[in-house]
Parts: sequence; C-alpha cells; structure tokens
Amino acid sequence: MADYARNRMFFASSTTLMLVVAGYMSLSLFWHDPVPVIWRIPLTILLFIISQTITGMRVLITKRPDLPFLLVRTGGFISSSFMVLSWLVLLRDLLLALGFLAVLLLPCMTGAEEKMFSAMLSIPAELVMLAASLIAASIGMTRALAVPDVKSVEIPVRGLPRDLDGLKVAHLSDLHIGSTFTGKWLEEVVQRTNALEPDFTLITGDLADGTPDRIGTLVHPITELRARYDVVISVGNHDYYSGLRPWVETWRRWGMTVLLNSHREYDVRGRNVVIAAVTDPCAVLFRSLDGEMGAPDVRRALDGADEGLRILMSHRPGQAEQNAALGCHLQLSGHTHGGQFFFLFPLVSRLNGGFRSGLYKAGSMPLYVSPGTGMWGYVPMRLGVGAEITLIILRSAADAGRAEKEETH
Repeated sequence: MADYARNRMFFASSTTLMLVVAGYMSLSLFWHDPVPVIWRIPLTILLFIISQTITGMRVLITKRPDLPFLLVRTGGFISSSFMVLSWLVLLRDLLLALGFLAVLLLPCMTGAEEKMFSAMLSIPAELVMLAASLIAASIGMTRALAVPDVKSVEIPVRGLPRDLDGLKVAHLSDLHIGSTFTGKWLEEVVQRTNALEPDFTLITGDLADGTPDRIGTLVHPITELRARYDVVISVGNHDYYSGLRPWVETWRRWGMTVLLNSHREYDVRGRNVVIAAVTDPCAVLFRSLDGEMGAPDVRRALDGADEGLRILMSHRPGQAEQNAALGCHLQLSGHTHGGQFFFLFPLVSRLNGGFRSGLYKAGSMPLYVSPGTGMWGYVPMRLGVGAEITLIILRSAADAGRAEKEETH
C-alpha cells in the first residue's frame, strides 16, 4: 500500500498542517466556559491525536501493507469527520466574529450578542457540531466508496473530421488503488468501462498508491480493460510517490501502453489519431528520474507526430491553455478530485488554473477534468461532487454548432 518514504516534504507539511488545525480547534472548542477546566487538557490531547490519523495510517500501511481494509477505512472515517468538524468550527467562529462586529457597529444590539455567544459556545451546540460531522462523514464516505456511475459527455472539437464524429473515449482518473480501493472495486470499474465499448480507454494518472510488490495483485485487474484501439496509461504525482520506475516496468510487462512525454499514433477509420501524454510536475522532486520520466514536456510528447486529431493526457489541468497553443485538440486531466468537499471548491480551482471539474474551454481547445473515478484513501469522503467513469463522445464542432442553431429555431 501507500509508500511515502520518498515524499517526506509532503509527509512533514501535511502533519504540521493537521497539528495547527487541531491547535486552533482545541482553543475554539474547549478553552472557554462552560467547558469544565478538568476536561480541557484531556480533550485537547485527544484532538491532537485524532488530527494525526492520516499520518498514522500512512506509517501503518507502509509497515503493514496487508493491513485490513476495515481498519484503513475506520481511519479514513476518523480523518473525514475531523475535516468536517474543522470547517464547522471555522464557520461558527466566523458567525461569532460577525456578531461581535455587529455589536460594535450597532449599539442597539448590545445584550443580544451575549445570548448568541452563550448559545453557540454551549456544550450542546458543540455536541451538535460533532454529530453533524459524523453524519456528514458517513454520507460522504458511502458516496465516495461506491463504484461510480458512468457520465456521458459530448465534446465538440474544432476541425474534427466527419469520419471521427462519434469517437468514444472512456476516461478514468485518480483510481488510487491501494489506499482505499480493493481489487474487487477495480474489477467492477473495469466491467462498467468495458461495457461502454470505447474506441480508447485513457487513464490520466494516480492509478496506484503503493509499490508493485505490495499492491500489484490489487492493481492487476486493470489489464482486463478493453478498447477497440488501445488502453493508455499516463502518470500522476501519486504514481511517482509510489515508485514510478517499477510501476512503469510492471505495467509494460503486463502489456499495457504507458506514455511518458511521448505519443502513439493510430489509424482510426482512415484518419490519424495521436494520443500523447506528459509526466507530472512533481518529477522535479525525484532527481534520480530523468529522460522520459523527467519533468513534463508537451513539445517532446508531440515531437514527430503526424497531422491528425491530437488528444493530450495530462494529470494536472493547469497548463491547458499553453497546451492548446502547441496544437492539441483535446486535453483530458484529473488530479483535482472535483474539489472533493464543497468547502474546498474555490481553493482547488485556484490551485489548478481555475479548472476543477467538468468541461472547459482552454483557448481553442476543450479540456475535460475528471472529478476522479476513485480518490485518495486517507480522507475517503465526497460532499458536493461525485466520482465518475466518463464516456466522452467526440463531435464535429461545426455539426454541434449547426445542431444548436436548429434547436433555437
């Protein structure tokens, strides 16, 4: 399962962040009346321990790759509840700050704020927040751990030859096998994907959370994916964290097509289709990896490609406009998990060039960002956005425009 020994910076920063969050939450929840003084230190210690669930699970899984998934998911439930509770605490504190500001600006409200503060800082109110976080985590986990439904999307592509109109691409991303999802879950995803009878199945990174010797049997069902022309894997940051070189060697030994700053061309209905893929920017953290496994390079990925439909697989969506300028006709990405929790949507969009989930226009090129087929395992919860197996159907932009005009008339 997940091996983060080579990603110590991420390990340290996330651990520190959770400690800071726990410190803030403990001050807000416990260090005030009417919370009894005798409870404050024990509750603070408990909250600090809970905040390290993610770190603890990483350490356990690294040392015990055969850890029962029930235990892994119990840890995921605790970390998910902690995340929701932290945002409820922040929301309550913002309301209290607004109430305090209102009293300063409106003296007539003097006295009302005492009732509001007393009610919102009461033990029953804090127990309600705790219960709400547990319920939200339960609902979010149930949704996140299910095998995702198929979402069908028609995408108009400028200059698409009529011969390629209706080309079907199954898009999978962020499967994260190993940290939460089992081989059985992957088998069901494979069955649903194959039932779509796609021309291509493209996997845009973060397939594995763990090394091949630890979770190879869990990932192996990916070899059962079928497509009329090819099944192609590109890589994401978690594939680097999990040991990219052994994974690439494993996937290729299994007969899978893996593209690293490279492309492959296919004769589809008499037309040339170029599938290209870039690596992930986190490659710069792994100095021993160079050549094809080094930093993403779209020019290198397209070098030598003949004219034709160019589909780019890029785990992260942020550079889509630049990629459009380099001659790509369609980009498929993932990485964002769709924001995963609605309260993170603005932040996730900002961190990814304004792209979070769904279909976008990046320059002259359509960009589709998958919210993920799976998700990162240590906070296995979705609130406000679901997972999906995406079926993309390409349409001629001219035909799509003509159809819209006919509908409006």
